[in-house]
Amino acid sequence: MVGLVGCGGTGEYRKTGGTYAARGPECDYRVIRNRIVEPYEEVGVVDIDAFSVRQLPSNEERFRKVLGDHVCKAGGHAVIPSINMHGRWVNGTIIRFRPSECDRCRVEGIMRDEEG
Repeated sequence: MVGLVGCGGTGEYRKTGGTYAARGPECDYRVIRNRIVEPYEEVGVVDIDAFSVRQLPSNEERFRKVLGDHVCKAGGHAVIPSINMHGRWVNGTIIRFRPSECDRCRVEGIMRDEEG
């Protein structure tokens, strides 16, 4: 799978975990940039390719444009970004929370389109 970004760059998805039903287009998901405390499973990784470092996302909004479709299609609830020393977002690990072990996820609406 490859997704295009308006400013250049693509995201290449690689499955690393289980298979889950896709969530709706433009589903809600979290971008987690700090320590994660909820139990989760890794679903996949998206490596962002670009012709130059300047074309890599430099903020969460652009990062979401590259990864959003991948997160929703993989059934993910959140993504953990990797940011390089130039402040560019280079990849994202898509994760899925365990509904039975994540009360906060249900309260915040991350799993509202699923039964828990």
